[in-house]
Amino acid sequence: MVRGPGRVKGGAAMKKKVKRWKKGQSCVSNPDNQIHRQAAVRNRFLPNKPPGSKAQETSLLTKKSLEKHNEDSGDIDSDYDMNSEGGHSYGTFMSGLSDCTNPTFDRVKRYWDSKSASHKEVCAVLAAVTEVIREKGGKETETEYFAALMTTLDSVEEEDSKSAVLYLLNLVLKRVPANVIKVKFSTISKCFMDILSQNANSNTTSIVRSCLQCLATTLRIIDMTSWNEASTKQVYHGVLSFTVHQKPKVRKAAQNAISAILRGSHFMVSSKPPPHHPAASLTAKFCIQQVEQSGGTGEATTTLHVLGLMKDTLPWFPKQSIKSCCETLLRVMTLSNPLVTSVSMQCLHNLFSTKPRVSSLPADLTARIINALYDYQPGINDAQQMQAWLAVMEAAYVCLVKVDERLCMSHLPRFTTAAISCFLSEKSEVAVAAAKTLKVVFKECITPSVDWLKIEFASGAGSPVHKIFQTIEGGLAYRYHASWGLVLQVIGTFIEVLGKECHSMMTKCLQTMADLRSTHQFSYTAELDKTMGSAVKHIGPRIVLNAVPLQITGDDDNYGFPRSWLIPVMREHICNTELKFFNKYFLPLAAKLRTKSLQLTQEGRGVEAKTYNILQSQVWSLLPGFCKNPTDLCTAFKDIARILGSALSDRPDLRKDVCAALRHLITHNTENEKNKSEIAKFSKNFLPILFNIYTKSEPKARDADHFIIFETIKSYLTISDNKLISSFFDKICSKLTDRVSDRATVMDLAIVMVMYVDQERLAAIYKIITKQFEDADRTVQKKAYRILEEICESKLESTQAFIDSHLSDLQQVLLMSLASASPSSKAPRLRCLIQIVKRLPSGQHEFLQAIIPEVILCTKEVNTKARASAFTLLIETSNAMLRWDADNRQECLGQFLDLVVAGFAGSPQMISATILSLTRIVYEYREILTGETLKQLITAMCTLLSSKTREIVRSALGFVKVLLTILDEATLAQFVESLVMSITSLSEPNRRALRKSMKSIYCRLIRKYGYEMIIKQIPTDQQKMVHNIKKLQERRKRKMALKNAAEESDDDEEENDALLPTKPRPETIEEILQESDSDTDDEKEKKKPEGRKIKQRGAAWLREGKDETLLDFLDPSVSKRVLATKPDKPSETKGLKHNFKSMPDGRLMITEDVEENKNEKKSMKTKQLNDELGQMMDEELASRKKQNRKRKLDNLEGVSDDDEDVSPTKYKAGGGGIHRPIAKPSGKSSAPGSEYKAKKAAGDIKKKGKEDPYAYIPLNKHQINKRTKKSTKGAWNNLTKAAKKGALAGKKGRMKKSRRK
Repeated sequence: MVRGPGRVKGGAAMKKKVKRWKKGQSCVSNPDNQIHRQAAVRNRFLPNKPPGSKAQETSLLTKKSLEKHNEDSGDIDSDYDMNSEGGHSYGTFMSGLSDCTNPTFDRVKRYWDSKSASHKEVCAVLAAVTEVIREKGGKETETEYFAALMTTLDSVEEEDSKSAVLYLLNLVLKRVPANVIKVKFSTISKCFMDILSQNANSNTTSIVRSCLQCLATTLRIIDMTSWNEASTKQVYHGVLSFTVHQKPKVRKAAQNAISAILRGSHFMVSSKPPPHHPAASLTAKFCIQQVEQSGGTGEATTTLHVLGLMKDTLPWFPKQSIKSCCETLLRVMTLSNPLVTSVSMQCLHNLFSTKPRVSSLPADLTARIINALYDYQPGINDAQQMQAWLAVMEAAYVCLVKVDERLCMSHLPRFTTAAISCFLSEKSEVAVAAAKTLKVVFKECITPSVDWLKIEFASGAGSPVHKIFQTIEGGLAYRYHASWGLVLQVIGTFIEVLGKECHSMMTKCLQTMADLRSTHQFSYTAELDKTMGSAVKHIGPRIVLNAVPLQITGDDDNYGFPRSWLIPVMREHICNTELKFFNKYFLPLAAKLRTKSLQLTQEGRGVEAKTYNILQSQVWSLLPGFCKNPTDLCTAFKDIARILGSALSDRPDLRKDVCAALRHLITHNTENEKNKSEIAKFSKNFLPILFNIYTKSEPKARDADHFIIFETIKSYLTISDNKLISSFFDKICSKLTDRVSDRATVMDLAIVMVMYVDQERLAAIYKIITKQFEDADRTVQKKAYRILEEICESKLESTQAFIDSHLSDLQQVLLMSLASASPSSKAPRLRCLIQIVKRLPSGQHEFLQAIIPEVILCTKEVNTKARASAFTLLIETSNAMLRWDADNRQECLGQFLDLVVAGFAGSPQMISATILSLTRIVYEYREILTGETLKQLITAMCTLLSSKTREIVRSALGFVKVLLTILDEATLAQFVESLVMSITSLSEPNRRALRKSMKSIYCRLIRKYGYEMIIKQIPTDQQKMVHNIKKLQERRKRKMALKNAAEESDDDEEENDALLPTKPRPETIEEILQESDSDTDDEKEKKKPEGRKIKQRGAAWLREGKDETLLDFLDPSVSKRVLATKPDKPSETKGLKHNFKSMPDGRLMITEDVEENKNEKKSMKTKQLNDELGQMMDEELASRKKQNRKRKLDNLEGVSDDDEDVSPTKYKAGGGGIHRPIAKPSGKSSAPGSEYKAKKAAGDIKKKGKEDPYAYIPLNKHQINKRTKKSTKGAWNNLTKAAKKGALAGKKGRMKKSRRK
């Protein structure tokens, strides 16, 4: 218990009287640190003055003002000297913590303001120990702290103080020199063991946990020879005994300590570590003894505790210990305790997934463990245990293949058979887990063995590969039909791994899948298509079509074309195959189909002709796949090149596929020089064809195919000869000189070719395009700028030399063409200027000054690319000025800003564009902007915010947003009042139109400076928005707090919940198992919150057999009958129930009983009608729900209106909305007062024993709704009308009576 700040009872370090902070004097500990004073000068707690005033320039935080503040607060001694004390800082009780120079205790410094008592105690102990070391002239080294803390540990008596000292010792022991620990090991270990023995049964666990961590650190440091001593083993046994402690936190700390010692000792992580730790055998022996003593009886508490230790340490045991421990694990798994079995599975999974050394876990031992695990295979309907078993087997086979590939492959057929049987499980998660496991095992185990498996496969049909594929092929049998989708995934993975090498045995499987695809209502077409696609990709289309013919010949075809689904499958998956096969098989087929289509068209059979035409188009669509990295390009492309050229010229419907094929050939062979040169040979043939197609049509009549042609031209030019390109370019220049009609299309070709020509041709095209900068045709003008852009952006040496030689001329041409530039030409023109500005030599300020107005105006362009280019050019212009004078960056930036702010003298659009430009500049150069420049900009923005032009105000608000983002609180604080005042002074129309921008600014201000400060500076009539912002922020904070509270785990929880598989595809063993922790004894003591179901832990069910044979619980296979999940009850037979008797063979016994009760017949008939009516209503409601219509149940009620005996339907309306009662009431009216209505006469009557009748309208909340007010008004009018009528009648009656008298 903490008795006060910094007070620790006992010890020399605790007896010294340390200094205390005087009330209100904590701020003078570090007088040199003045960041908060500077913030106070700039900002909030002092009177705000307008920017630029003299009062703002002088500091208001003076000695006199502080004295007055202290007098007003009244919490400082009157004799305190206000002069700052020089020399050392003022000593306080926390000085030893705050100025501790040892980095070991940096973590402790975070606890100085913690509310936890233990944290305060740790801070106090560290502060006191630091003061003692300083008084004795120490240097605050780790050794000094270690000695001081050990001395303090002997003197303290209170548990909190001892826990704090041990915590600090645990931190410093990791940094103490190893020689010190080795010399003092006996003393240190004896001290810690004494503390453990004294506090073993203590209520608090912090002392024992810290002590165990200290011992673990000490044992990790000592040499390997020290482990031969009995004292060292005794200390280790002491730590080991706490691994089965009853308290979970102590037990976990001990298990972590043992794991750290076995894995992280210094000699274990050295360059030449031993095979295993000397204490590994002791640990294994301890685990086996504990398990044998407990025997797993009852709740198996101790067994589970030991298994938890074994899970972390088993991979680090020697070979013999691993063997003994695995035998023990297999024995405890026969106890039929699901919890023990689950944790045992975790131990084995961790053993295999850690992949220990071969000396510890050799291949033969792994194989024996795998064979033994088959005896403990759970039932296929026990979902959790089966998933855990599959995960263990997966890890085991992956571990085995790393050591011995042939041994792994010899065991793999048996596992494949066991996994395929899981597809018969009633639990879908079991089948999913089996499919996932098989796919992982095939990829991890078979892929490394492909080379020698290919040789073994050719030797005969008895190889493991044959057995494995026969097993998974058997999954296509009908009894696996519920899991066919998963079986197809497994087959696809196997084809991916071994399809190329072992395709000969897959012919029958491919035929079976094709037959399944053609069956009626096959449900797994997507999975089957993917599997067939994998076969096409990895085996090849030639082999697949030999096994599964396309059945399309063009002669006497079945017009159903049952195998036509293969064409789109092949189109998506063909790659890395033989181009020659397309030439020999598909080209003749496409030609034959086209001939058949033309023939049918002439015969007037349009439907058949259209079908064959579509088929030949689909066949041609396979060509791009064959051109994706073909294996025989050099020999096969020349055979098809002429056909492709003819198709481009004569067949517009095939141009898309042919162009895609050419692009694939080029892009997939950029690194293969031989293939690339083969394709380039045909440039002189293909490029003229492509040029003619592209220039044939007008620009306005172009479709998507023309852009495909353009992209193909660009691709082909990358591999074409420069001489050929130059000859084509000369023809283009001559056409542009002759001013042909299709100049735009010709210029498109010049754009893609200009980067491949020499300087002479560049000069020719430059002379042409400079004249076109002022062309009246906007399209031509834009193309001219695009040609210049390609020239400027080219990286070729010849092009760059041309630009440098014509740089001054380019500047003059671009400045002169500014007036005639069209809006569509702005973006390429600006991109040209960007490249020119990057190349400008120093001293070109006149050119920059000339282009800045254009750049500023383009920031408001409609075109997005033009705006982006304008901002980029703006930054490049400023970078050029900074580059010319790198020593005076701030001065250069000021000069550039002067050029930009000149736009404030222009039109409103120019002013708005200038503000946007300044915003971008301020954001880009936020780090070098000086205070005076920033002050002038903010003052200008405050003035512009008072403008009545909405465009200007919107841009100014954007500047303020950026300002709030880039500036820190202290720098921005001096401008907050003027900014808020300017924003609040907006006109009412602007404030209403720009309320979203204002709200965003207020949110950022409140986030930076708090609600209280901002609300004071806003007028009362505008405070509603700020109040709303505060509410939203508080609501958001509450939601986040609730979310964090729901997600964070309870740190004081002494028992972990069992790990339940929450996903259908768990990734780790912990996600698979339902019960994973062994802390059942502490769970009983913990009270669960109300309203939360307590899951039964360790529950088990016994699956009954079909026969009455007694179970032998000593048989290992009995574990298959013990389930960790409750088995499902057999589903009842669906359909209508009946009261007929049945015979033993299932036949119904129907008798005619004349004297059967008529009421019983009637009730059965009514019930049957109700069931039929309910079914009809459900179907009707489902159909109407799909059509998105309202459900009108009154129409359905007409089905049973004629039968009075039919009872109401199953559906009962209730609630509101679509579930409101809509059935019309039958019988008497249920209106209020209806029971008083006379049957024969008008008006109401009195009834005996009841109140007198009266008229009223029931109170209803819907009557105050404005929308329904008119509908309810009539009731009030009728009521008053009837009352007036009755009153008038009564008055007349009274007058008649008076007259008679």
